[in-house]
Amino acid sequence: MNIVRRKEILLDIIEIQGRIDGLTAPAIKQVFATAVNDGQRHLIIDFSGVSYMSSAGLRIIIETHKSLSLIGGELILLSVPATVADVFRISGIASLLNIFPDMASLRKHLNNAAEPETGTKEEFEGLQLEVLKMSVKTGHLFRYGSPDKFMDSSYSAADVYKADLEEIDFGAGLSVLGDEYDDFSNLFGESVVLHHHFFSYPAVKRPTVDYSYFSEESGHKSNFLHGFGMQGKFSALIHFEAADKRVTLSKLAAAAGHIASSNIFGIVILALSGGILGMHLKKSPILENQPDTKKILDPELFHEWMSYPLEEEGIHKTVVGTGIVVREPEKLDALWRKQFPKDSNIHFHAAIFKNGLWSNNINEFEKELERVITNFEVEKVVHLLPASVLVNGFIGIINLDCF
Repeated sequence: MNIVRRKEILLDIIEIQGRIDGLTAPAIKQVFATAVNDGQRHLIIDFSGVSYMSSAGLRIIIETHKSLSLIGGELILLSVPATVADVFRISGIASLLNIFPDMASLRKHLNNAAEPETGTKEEFEGLQLEVLKMSVKTGHLFRYGSPDKFMDSSYSAADVYKADLEEIDFGAGLSVLGDEYDDFSNLFGESVVLHHHFFSYPAVKRPTVDYSYFSEESGHKSNFLHGFGMQGKFSALIHFEAADKRVTLSKLAAAAGHIASSNIFGIVILALSGGILGMHLKKSPILENQPDTKKILDPELFHEWMSYPLEEEGIHKTVVGTGIVVREPEKLDALWRKQFPKDSNIHFHAAIFKNGLWSNNINEFEKELERVITNFEVEKVVHLLPASVLVNGFIGIINLDCF
């Protein structure tokens, strides 16, 4: 069995040569998954060289068809031999599949099914973007608590700010769910609010993500030591695909800044990872955990307090996160400058999910964002560093006023 990926006038085609059976099916499944992870949503499979297909191959075809159909994509089978077509017919799924006898009929189908342009094509430093302009209204940015006591690990119950999740469209910070301070004081860690849904990563030895899905009846609140929250509509959406597979969060934030109209603005990202660099706390920065003399991020204490990867992690994970970006930091007042790490114009937290599929249609972004948040399995929440690599996905931009 041999698999060839080729391009024919803008069409990416996977050509399978030989048998599709129990021995070859895993390799074929991996090739399909790689193509979809690279952003393909119309998967074209050339069957002209297939000599035999067993039920193992049929299962992969059915699974891939269902997965792509769910997100508005399609699996296209090209030049299927009669013996393989019989397998589809006998199994009863031939009528469900998109099967074309030759390239001419396939091109006619694609031309007829082509979706109208929904956004404008733009380029930013070699990165190809589809940009859809939306609301012209400016949203609001709020501070919760203060970062002043973080380095000394000197927070107490008096420093906790209870925030109503109904009032936060998107946000991030050090926070935790709970009602009584004594119950959650040692659990403060990286957190993110995504479309009112709350995710936190407790600062304990073996953390697992705690989360609360939002409903109007829940009335859940989060307890912030410090952080920020946004209210507002997306002013623009960006769909990006990185041809070199090495676009960083920093570059994407700069691309968003090229579109945004306010000095400080929010970004919401749904993307496939190409390598994550993300930090999270190992201890809650409360007074009871305060070191005797040194700051918690001093070199001698850093690894005791922070999990910091030396190499990229989480390739081919689904990243959903939010943050704030400032174009001209010198124009911010001192209190807002504290919301950004030293020498950085980005403060971004992300929930890392097991990989799955979402639609590449820019008009479906908000619906797909909700579906991913509530249906995918979350693994961790991190402070995402600007050098993290993202492959393809979406950026939502919210122009902001500071309060």
